[in-house]
Amino acid sequence: MGFVYVDVIVHGVGMSRSIKMLVDIGSTYIVLKPDVIKELNLYETPYTAEVTLADGRKVRTKLYLAEVEVKGRKGPAFIVELDTPTPLLGVHALETLGFRVNPGTGEVEEISPEGGYLLNQQAKET
Repeated sequence: MGFVYVDVIVHGVGMSRSIKMLVDIGSTYIVLKPDVIKELNLYETPYTAEVTLADGRKVRTKLYLAEVEVKGRKGPAFIVELDTPTPLLGVHALETLGFRVNPGTGEVEEISPEGGYLLNQQAKET
């Protein structure tokens, strides 16, 4: 399997942008550059996250929240701020939207209903 890229629409406060991201099943979060986060005016949470880089270094970074969309499916996603050459789509967002990478085809495919966890929560509240 080679590299898998997917177009992700990131919805910020008053602005959205389509970003081609490398699917990184070794990453938990979506990773975006600081200038993209600022441009989209993403919601900054009061939390930070410690992430381990590919070279083994650990860094602490700000944690943001946004709505993201992949292949028409929308959901919430945590985003970390790192100056990386390529935006990354981590497994948390991928699974939240009900997708996985098929290692045989190298494609992103549906594995569960869109926002299944949200639908279950709404059923409990009504």
